[in-house]
Formats: sequence, C-alpha cells, structure tokens
Amino acid sequence: MERFRKNELLVHRYNPDLGPGRVEEVDGRRIVVRFPKAGERLVLAASDSALRPLLLPPGIRVRVEATGEVTRVVARVEPRPDGAPRSYRLASGREATDHEVWPLELPDDPLERLAALDVDRAAAFRNRLDGLVLERTRQARGLGSFLGGRIALFPHQLHVAERATESDPVRWLLADEVGLGKTVEACLVLSRLLRTGRADRSLVVAPATLVVQWLGELWRKFHQTFVLLDRKRREDVVKEHGPRFNPFEAHRHCVIALEDLVGEPALVPAAERAGIALLVVDEAHRLERGRGDPGNEAYRAVAPLCRSARHVLLLSATPLEADTHGFFRLLELLRPDAYESEEAFLTALEEGRPLPPCTSATRRVDIGGLPPRVPVPVELEEVPDPPGLAGDLKRDEADPRVAWLVSCSRAFARGGAEEGKTLVFCHEMETLSALKAVLESATRRRVAIFHEELTPERRDLEVAEFRRADGPVFLVSTECGGEGRNFEFCRRLVLFDLPLDPAQVEQRIGRLDRINRTAPVEVVYFRPPTGFGAELVRLYEGIGLFREPLGGLERSLSHVEAAIRKAERFARMGELRLPVAELVAEVREAARTRQKAVYHHLHSAGYSAALADGVLARVPAGLDEAMQRFVLGACHIFGFETAERPGRRTFYVEFGGDALVEHLPGVPGGSRFLGTFDRAEAVAKEELDFFGSGHPLVEGLFSELSDGPRGRVALLRLERCGTEGAGLLFLRSGEEGLAPEVLDLAGNPRPEWARLLVEGRPALRGLSADEWFGSLRGRAADLRLWPKLCRLLAARASGAGRLEAVAAVRLLR
Repeated sequence: MERFRKNELLVHRYNPDLGPGRVEEVDGRRIVVRFPKAGERLVLAASDSALRPLLLPPGIRVRVEATGEVTRVVARVEPRPDGAPRSYRLASGREATDHEVWPLELPDDPLERLAALDVDRAAAFRNRLDGLVLERTRQARGLGSFLGGRIALFPHQLHVAERATESDPVRWLLADEVGLGKTVEACLVLSRLLRTGRADRSLVVAPATLVVQWLGELWRKFHQTFVLLDRKRREDVVKEHGPRFNPFEAHRHCVIALEDLVGEPALVPAAERAGIALLVVDEAHRLERGRGDPGNEAYRAVAPLCRSARHVLLLSATPLEADTHGFFRLLELLRPDAYESEEAFLTALEEGRPLPPCTSATRRVDIGGLPPRVPVPVELEEVPDPPGLAGDLKRDEADPRVAWLVSCSRAFARGGAEEGKTLVFCHEMETLSALKAVLESATRRRVAIFHEELTPERRDLEVAEFRRADGPVFLVSTECGGEGRNFEFCRRLVLFDLPLDPAQVEQRIGRLDRINRTAPVEVVYFRPPTGFGAELVRLYEGIGLFREPLGGLERSLSHVEAAIRKAERFARMGELRLPVAELVAEVREAARTRQKAVYHHLHSAGYSAALADGVLARVPAGLDEAMQRFVLGACHIFGFETAERPGRRTFYVEFGGDALVEHLPGVPGGSRFLGTFDRAEAVAKEELDFFGSGHPLVEGLFSELSDGPRGRVALLRLERCGTEGAGLLFLRSGEEGLAPEVLDLAGNPRPEWARLLVEGRPALRGLSADEWFGSLRGRAADLRLWPKLCRLLAARASGAGRLEAVAAVRLLR
C-alpha cells in the first residue's frame, strides 16, 4: 500500500518552517507536495522518514476548503477502511475528511500528538532525552560556561573566573604571576559575560605586539569571533559607511592596539559613544599616573573607557608587592570609591586590612609550583659575525651556533639520547630563512617555521606538523611565536640570538614555561668569548633570567633595557659600557623588596592548592562522551555527513546538500567541521575544532533542541530492566533542569521507572502502534479510549515546568 495518498496532509519533521503540506501527486516512489506557507512545491521521496502524516488533534483551528468557513476539530472519527481518507468531527456539527479541510496552525502539543498516535522515531526521542540531560549536566554547578573553552582545566583559573563573575558589574584586576594564564582567565570571564547576555559589546585593548594573540586566543580557545580594529579596518569602515560612522559601532566585538588609542585621540570618545559594555585591558601596568598629574598617554586614553564601561578587566604582570603606587592607580580605575586617597590605601595595607573584593594574584607557589628552568649555556670559541645569518649556505654552515645545532640534531631526533622537540627563536626573518635552509641541508630533514608572514592557517599546519611524533625536530620562529602561542610540548628552547629587551627573552621562554608543562624547561643560549654579546649574557645570567621568571619586576627590567640599548650603541663604536654589576644589583634589590612586602594575604578569598579538589569535583565526569553522543546523534538524525578520523574522538561533520534540514541556528548550510570531543586532544591539536559548549555546531543543535519539533513524542520499550509495566513518561524542564515523571496506566506515580528510563535511555527502542496496543490488556488496549487515557494521565501528572516531550513506555523484565 502506498505510504501517502493524493490530497493527504503531511508535515516535514525537521523543517517546520515549510508549514503543513498537501500531496498533489503520487508517482510510485515520488510524491509532489505543495507547502502554501513557504510557497514551495517540492518533489520528495515517498519513503523519506522526515515526512509524516499530519493528524489533526481536537481543538485545532481549520478552514473548510469548499466554503472558507473557519472552525475547530472536535474529535477524530474512528478509522475507516484502508485507503479511505481520515475524517474529523467539526465544531459546526459536520464531518469532514482531511482532503476537505486546511489546518490554520500546526499541532505542537506533544500530548495531543501522542493521543493521535503521531509519534517520532525512537532515535529522535533518545537524542532529545540525551540533550535535555546534557543541558543540565553541562552547567556543572556554575562552571558550565567555562568548560567549552579549548583549555586544560586548571582549578585556579576556574576559581578566579567564577569569583570575578559573581559580582555585577564585573570590575576586576587579574594580577597572577607570569605563566599562570591571566589571558585565559580574562577569556573565561569575557566568554561568560557574552554568552549569558551580560555584555553585548566588548573591546579588548592590548599592546600592538599582542593583538593577534588575543584574536587567536578568543577564536581558537573560546569560539569567540573578534575583529582587529587596526588602521586598515578603520579605513574600510570609512569607505563602506562614510567618515562620520563610528568604527566601534561597525563591529560589536573588537580588539584594538593601545598604541592606536594613544596615537588617534578621537578613537577614545568614539569608543565611549559606542557604549562598550565590557572593556579588557592587557598589560595594564603600562597605565602610569604619578601623584598630582593626569597620567601618561596610555592612562589618559584608557581611563575614560574604564569610567564608561560597565564591566572592566585589567590584566597586570606587576603584583602589589612590586609597585604599591601602580597597583593603587589600577584599583582606582576599577573602584574609584574604595579609598579616599593613596595615603588611605597605604594605611590600609600597613594595618593589614583586606583589599576590595576585585583582585586576584595567584602565585606559582599557590598551585604547587611548576617544573624548573634548566639553563644550558653553550660556549662559543668565536664571536658570530654577523649576529644573524647571511643566506650564504657555506658561510652560514660555519657559524658556531649552526654547527652546534647540526651536531645535536641526531641526539634531539626521535629515538636519540636527548630526544625532544626543539624550538629555535631568532629575531630577523632573513635569519629564519637562512637557518631553515642550512639545517635542512645538513640534516636532510624538514624544518618547521613560524613567522608573521604566514597565514593563520599555515601557522596552524606548521605547528601541527611539528608536534607530530614523527614530524620535524626543529621549529624556527621569529618573535611572532612568542606572542601567544604555547609550545609547552617542546623539551628545549634555543635562543639563537639574544634580544636587547630582557622582557622579550622572558616572553620567549614563557612559550614553554607554562602551567601545562610537566617537565623541566631546557633554555639553551650561546656564550660568546668576548665583546658586547658576552657582557649581555653575563648580565642575563646575573639577574637569573634563564633560571626563573622575573614577573613583577617590569619596572626594573625597563631600566635594564634602556641601559642595554645605550651600551649597545657604544659597542658599535668599540666601547664596552654595560654596567653589569650595577644592573644585577638593582634587579636583585627589587626582588628582595618584593619578597619583604607581605601583602598577598590581603587579596580577598585568594586561591590555594587546597581548593583544587573541590573545584574540579564540580566538573562532570563523562561530559565529553555525553556531548559526543548527543551531537553525533543529532547530526545523524538531520542527515549530516559524519566520518570518524584518526585521533581521540575526532570526527568530520558536514552540513551538506543531503541534509534533512535547510538551516540550523548559527550554522549555515555547507558548513564543515573537523574536530574532537576530547578536551586533551583539542588542547594538543589546535588545528582541530573542540566540540564543546560554545562551538557553533553544538550551540546550534541545543538551540534547535529548545525550539524544534524533533523527538517530542514516541512509543518506546525498555527491555531487561528488572520490572514489568506500562505508562506515560513526561519530560518537563524548569529552573532545576530536567524533571522526568512517569505514571503507570492506572495513574500511579512511578519515580523508579523514571530513573530506569533516563539512565537506560541508550537501550530505549521504538514500538509501532500495533505493538503497543498488542502488549496491553483491558480498557488500555482499546484504541478508541486511548486519547481519553492520555489526557487523564496528563491531568494527574504534576504539570510543573514546560512539557518538552512525552512517550508511552513499556518496561519488560
């Protein structure tokens, strides 16, 4: 018998926007359906599981086609012989077939659909149940919005982000020690504020060298799309919208260089007028203001934005102990009413009064410490000339630094005595290109590269290739690799040249010396026998730059940099004037002063290692696996192409032309994703998407789950569950999440059945109407009484919360 008859009403399960349709032609395996609401006339496969007959429940408004009369369906007439159209009793007193009426609305009450035995596939119901359970689980008792990031879960970061977002507005100073992930903490806070609707327009202000890092962190780790509002983008806004258009209104979420705000004063009032809800300022210790003066240019540019923005995050590498004056100035931007004056602030410190609850300053010791740095000096018998490489293969091969790298390449390679990935930093692009050529020539192996002229996609590929166990031993990078990329998987860092700025050396080492690291950091540097280079090495060794982080000593290091650059100019004229002993003494004194100051305990509710277990205990076990089951299940139902790929829980997903839906919220047709559901795999392989909360595909599926029709009604059985019975399962959602409720067919609550059905949902299987009624006895088996029984049981149910789905369930021992 044909599945559909001419003039029959039907609906598309996954495209409710089409509205009701009427079959106009039946041609074997094909049917032609007209969907008036969408203005579509489609040729469809008669066997398409997305199509289902449209059964009109009591109460639905219909129009009688012949007369135009609008009335309501009162009841469905008993089934007629096979092949006869369905008939309904109307409020006007007459009977009409579905050929003669047109529904003015689509029935969406799950209970009425169950009463009419208009059910969905069991797989769709299981997937809805998976999603409803997961929706609650992924909230993780308050940590939920943080868990979607492509990050390893460190309890101190979760602790700080949660504390910061508990207040409203969020005005917070992040002053953790270097290497503990202040940027990640800021992104966690930002992501929560954006996803929960607490901020609808945001601006990140960072030094020019870090803006690309911010874009990458936000996109790769948190699925947040920001726009770099550089000069070119601002010029594009003028071309597209005219010179009077505010560039900060062209894009809701932007990153801008601090230097641009300083260099173009008109940008600051423009940002104020745009109504920035969330302002993030990186390296906020650069905002300096002496007593009685208006502050430096950076301070004057950012201070008005701090006053106008509702939420403000300031990131500073300078702890309170290192610069009480600078710390006070930052607090003043966040909480101008916290202290009457700087003197009042200093008095509060001396008296041991807690700081306002708007600061965090986690130290390495607070998280149990990190693996040590291991300096590896390499003595050179001669001074490299020139300091970089010339691009002449023979000449470059003679450079003592190159000779050392080549001599160690076998030991550093896979299976070698000192096996481990080696990151080589150099300053100039010319040196990078020459070093790549000479190493590849000498080792007969590819050398990976990373520099500012590569596209972001190419950089990702280079890092992914380098990371592979059988990939290149060396990756050569310019300073670009020191700006945000983490290479903690490398065994060693080679400083092919030494920057004149000690902070830049710290930034290079910081790419390996991170909280993700489990092994010591080998820091290789070259000691020339004489000259300015030898003095520079002696200075850096003296201040401990290769042994330990110097975070919090930025003010002293800036003096060191100025002295180095001055001495370098004299060195060009043949004079050595680098005051190594004086500079070492200055830095060591600053470090002693910092250690003597005991203010750390004044930060309210600071983090300690004792809190770690409690924070991590709130992360649901099996969250990644549950996400995989829900997402892949939904993709299969929607007809998306999915294929497993090498790697832990890694899949390719395509919203292709054969999909059963035309759109998914936030995911345009044709979208393709290669990603993983495994957090560790996503952290290790940044070229993969992380299918976690916040990912467009994941959020699109949850949005469809909330508003879409799939899987809301089913006839189900659960076998081998240890009990016998039949009843209705009601799935409701409320403030506390999913609330499943089961009543047996006699109207008795069965909470133990609800638990069995939810926990055993992977084993739920579908039943046909014949199988359902064939398994029942007495009045429950009477098809004519079924609608009345459904409504009776629904009336006896608690009714608390939104009815998400309902199913008739048969439990078998």
